Amino acid sequence: MKKRKNIFKGLNFNIILTTTIMLIIFAATVGTAGYFRFTDSLTEEYNDSAFRSADTAVTLINADNIENYLKPENIEPITVYYTDGEEAFAAYAAENGITGERLEDLTSLAAEYTLTLKRMNVLREKQNVTILYAIAVDTTDYENFVSIFNCVDPERYTPWDLGTPRYTTKTDQNTYQTIYKNIYENGLKRDKIVRTTNLRGLEPHITSLIPINDSDGKVVAIMCVQRPMSELNSGRTRYLVFVLIIMVAMIAASILLFSLIMRGQVVMPLQKIVNEAGRFAEQNSAPEKPLTEKISRVNEIADLAVSVDEMETATLKYIDNLSEAIAEKHRVGAELQLASTIQEGTIPTDYPKHDKFSLYATMRTAKEVGGDFYDFFFIDDDHVALVIADVSGKGVPAALFMMVTKIILKERALMGGEPADIMDFVNDRICANNRAEMFVTIWFGVLELSTGHVVSVNAGHDYPAVQRKGGKYEFIKGKNGPVVGAIPGIKYKQSEFYLNSGDKLFVYTDGIPEATDTDKRMLTLDGMLSLLNSYDDIDPKTIIENLFKDVDAFVKGADQFDDMTTLCVNYHPEDENAKLVVDATDENLEKAMNFLSGYLEEKGCSPKLIMNMSIAFEEIFVNVAHYAYRPNVGEVEILLRLADNVLFLTFIDGGRPYDPTAKVDPDVTLSADERDVGGLGIYMAKKLVDNMTYNYVNGKNVLVLEKKL
Repeated sequence: MKKRKNIFKGLNFNIILTTTIMLIIFAATVGTAGYFRFTDSLTEEYNDSAFRSADTAVTLINADNIENYLKPENIEPITVYYTDGEEAFAAYAAENGITGERLEDLTSLAAEYTLTLKRMNVLREKQNVTILYAIAVDTTDYENFVSIFNCVDPERYTPWDLGTPRYTTKTDQNTYQTIYKNIYENGLKRDKIVRTTNLRGLEPHITSLIPINDSDGKVVAIMCVQRPMSELNSGRTRYLVFVLIIMVAMIAASILLFSLIMRGQVVMPLQKIVNEAGRFAEQNSAPEKPLTEKISRVNEIADLAVSVDEMETATLKYIDNLSEAIAEKHRVGAELQLASTIQEGTIPTDYPKHDKFSLYATMRTAKEVGGDFYDFFFIDDDHVALVIADVSGKGVPAALFMMVTKIILKERALMGGEPADIMDFVNDRICANNRAEMFVTIWFGVLELSTGHVVSVNAGHDYPAVQRKGGKYEFIKGKNGPVVGAIPGIKYKQSEFYLNSGDKLFVYTDGIPEATDTDKRMLTLDGMLSLLNSYDDIDPKTIIENLFKDVDAFVKGADQFDDMTTLCVNYHPEDENAKLVVDATDENLEKAMNFLSGYLEEKGCSPKLIMNMSIAFEEIFVNVAHYAYRPNVGEVEILLRLADNVLFLTFIDGGRPYDPTAKVDPDVTLSADERDVGGLGIYMAKKLVDNMTYNYVNGKNVLVLEKKL
């Protein structure tokens, strides 16, 4: 009895028992999932076959003649033709005085109907369909229909004659009526009805329905295909029996094979390891014959044997090695401190003093060295590059990856080009030698100082935040691409927006919104915006210093787990915008036009330029007045700026979102009668300026027109 109890407690027995239970559960799970998946696939194929039969049947029918088939005066002679033949039809015609053109038309119609019916019967037999029929539904209430074509399995059903009226089958949800209505009125292209109950003696079946359209595309009838579900059920049963047999055989074979392998490669080797561990605990000495990986072909057990042997050796040497380990720790700490000093030297801290913008940035690493970085540098006298990035991982590898990325990005940016092209180049260079499979998120923007125009590209980084003068910080959500270093050959998309005088741009890494307090609560993006919006109109340095103080207060002394990096720009050009704010109404058009012409005359613009810009201006203003706030009235803000011989005309309104640049240009080669109404005014405005850009910012439409003087 004791030996039997030891067997039940043994590793071999328990592993085999557990494995058997898991195999049974796995087999049941896979079998059930496979059964349902097989059922779905079989049902889908079953339905698709029925729909293909219906589609084929529709091609056999001349839908334009369905109305003629169902005319009361045509039903009886057509029925005589297809049931009794041409001679009976001729006798019927003679008996009823049908002659001349009427006889020719009726003969042609009856012959066409009979040929179509024969072809549909052949199709039904070939496709193994129980019933193939076409009906014309009474669209007043969808409660009745009449038979047009009715092809049935003669061993199961009696066919309906042409014109036979029938009541629509009743169900609890009025399924038939609903589908009929959707086909006739709502453009439904196909549907099916599965009936397994209330069959009144019929077998369960699936009916597939599609519309029959005449040459004008109007639904004139419905084609129905009925197939029994017995074939579907038979297929599922065969599949289930097959799967059960295979699974039982596999489980039995697996248990037998597994038990043999487990005893030789797991149980006995583990017993040897247990015996050696007990011996070492008692004797505290090296073994006569060390354990080796040859004890088992199972890697984990072989590794365990080697580990036990190594543990014994390591334990005996532990005290001797302790002093060396402490010394090594001090050496690594000194090297990390040196790496931190080198990294700090690569991050710019000489902030530019410029009359059009001010800037401040800072980085706080989570470890001695970090993976975040920021950068700023002048590409030329009018363009300043702004960069913030976050490398995957932390520590020395992230710092090295950061420095490589920073150097490649800056050197390529100084060569010129669009930000998207620059990011394409950086990504390809990083991917080409990225053996460590690291990646970096980057936001890279170029600020044009003369206009406030920002062109940016985002490689998987958080969206920047912008504070409009006197307003709140809000995210600028542009196009976002994948991280740099993940996918070679990717083509990045760039976004554009404008900074007006007094606006601030704030970019950051995720260490700020993901700062976590001792209760595991994160600051979040909304929390970061709330902190930024709590500050008065202060300079970028004070903003960032206050933000870090508030983040520290939020985390309540919790350890910093991620690098925190921020960069803030305050844009304040010398040349302020000329500004006009009026209600967007036709009555204010003249005032707005005078504002434009006065500004252009003051700048010494030519009469031709003033006329062209006035036309474009009027088209945009009228478009805002008529559509932006309809039926209400709202304000439109108009900004004029002349910089580097380029006129910038900006319309800002809070109406419904509308992007005129996305509207397809009208085909001006067509006559006015042939061309679609609308769109000509926006088209004229586009042609009169050099560039037109649109952004939806902070709940407002911002449309900028550019014209080179």
